[in-house]
Amino acid sequence: MSLSRLSSLPNGFPEEPPRAEAANGPDMAQVLQGLETGSVLTLFYQKKSQRPERRSFQVRLKSRQIVWSRSPEKVEGDVDIREIKQIRPGKNSRDFERYPEEARKLDSTLCFVILYGMDFRLKTLSVAAFCEDDVTLWVAGLNWLVRDTRQSPTPLQTERWLRKQFDSMDRSREGSISPKDLKTMLPQVNYRVPNMRFLRDKLVDLEVCGDITFSHFTQFYKNLMFDAQKSIIEQLELSFPLRNMDRPELCQVTLYDFQKFLQYDQKETWANDITKVRRLMCSYLQDRLADMAEPVFQLDEFLTFLFSKENTLMDSKGEQVAPEEMTFPLSQYWISSSHNTYLTGDQFSSESSLEAYARCLRMGCRCIELDCWDGPDDLPIIYHGHTLTSKIKFLDVLHTIKEHAFATSEYPVILSIEDHCSIVQQRNMASHFKKVFGDMLLTKPVDVNADQLPSPAQLKKKILIKHKKLVEGNLYEEVSTASYSENDLSNSIKNGILYLEDPIDHTWSPHYFVLTSHKIYYSEETSHYQSHGEEEEEAEQKE
Repeated sequence: MSLSRLSSLPNGFPEEPPRAEAANGPDMAQVLQGLETGSVLTLFYQKKSQRPERRSFQVRLKSRQIVWSRSPEKVEGDVDIREIKQIRPGKNSRDFERYPEEARKLDSTLCFVILYGMDFRLKTLSVAAFCEDDVTLWVAGLNWLVRDTRQSPTPLQTERWLRKQFDSMDRSREGSISPKDLKTMLPQVNYRVPNMRFLRDKLVDLEVCGDITFSHFTQFYKNLMFDAQKSIIEQLELSFPLRNMDRPELCQVTLYDFQKFLQYDQKETWANDITKVRRLMCSYLQDRLADMAEPVFQLDEFLTFLFSKENTLMDSKGEQVAPEEMTFPLSQYWISSSHNTYLTGDQFSSESSLEAYARCLRMGCRCIELDCWDGPDDLPIIYHGHTLTSKIKFLDVLHTIKEHAFATSEYPVILSIEDHCSIVQQRNMASHFKKVFGDMLLTKPVDVNADQLPSPAQLKKKILIKHKKLVEGNLYEEVSTASYSENDLSNSIKNGILYLEDPIDHTWSPHYFVLTSHKIYYSEETSHYQSHGEEEEEAEQKE
């Protein structure tokens, strides 16, 4: 949520979430079929040691994965669609920059970059197609799949995750795996198998004699989860009885049981309406409804629901602010803000990155920080001053902000300027703010007669500068750094590399130290002045 009212929103049953358009229309059905069939694309590897090569790419719809390979027999790599954060057209990635000669030959309209991962610092999959139809196919299809995957109910997401795990073990692609494969996989998902006999006993319960099919694998997973969570439900004092607890396949939670649970156990006032309860169950169980006259939870499904996104504590109404709620003064809103936006890691020695600005803005941040210091050619540089963090150009940051500022939200973006620059460079900063942002930059009052701040609605598609003014009458004074927080490491008295002795093995290792007037700070062990990019390249060479 990028902007939200300070006053709390009313609680209540959330409206049915918007669903992605159905895939049964002729256009999207053809697109998804095309992605399953696959295309040949040129892959620009993340590793510098591997030159760009043609690979066969396809989407596995059942597991929601992009896979690529040199030959059909062996998958070379994959990307989980659940982890895709953005599909960006063009050649804007380090993967293309590693091979400028090959990249220069490619039309930018035939290239796109997939940014994915679970950490703030995303991975990239950079590819080039051979025709515009392939680009349209992949970009349109993947954007639809990303939306649809995020909106899918928890049981369907679990099934896709299980399919991904199963397919990773089914190397022969014949639809079955061995008990030995299963035993090898379980520790990877944080489940420790005591011994092979334990596993065989579990498989006997499923009447498995030999290889394991996907349906067996799914039931095996459900049984494990039930065993792990059974103690939880036994401790709950539920308002409805649970029968056949020893046989989970026979233990069911009916529509009216579930209504009681919501009303009396979770105190959901909206659950007085049985229609809304039915709608929630049907939305959750949508893939099983064809076989049911009335929605019913199996016990494992009810247990899963307790920990699912559909049962989140957060009222989904608070995730979106209605347009009519955006007409109050800007000071009446919580604003999603970022500190040290340019950094990708710690504030001692990590890399400053343009991608960090793009990522923050696309995550919904509406207030970002620019830490400006005097740079070459009378133009500032941005980094965490007096530290080992790498430097990026002020102008490059402005162009990145312009490109991504309103990709996620049309509400205003505030640039918080921490200014350590000379007056000459400050004047150049002001000039380039106007030149790069143009009409997007707010340079005069929205309403000269207003006695309060303008609203987000009045400031749509506007960029605001937040900066401390010079003292009146001192037009040529430098900006004093004394006004900044003592805890800001850029206000150091002394900084540099010192060695610390390990008290156990008595070895000495380099750490970055910063001395302020009140404290001394030091980082984890550092590889001296080595940047993150250099570390990546060294790791690639070792591999």
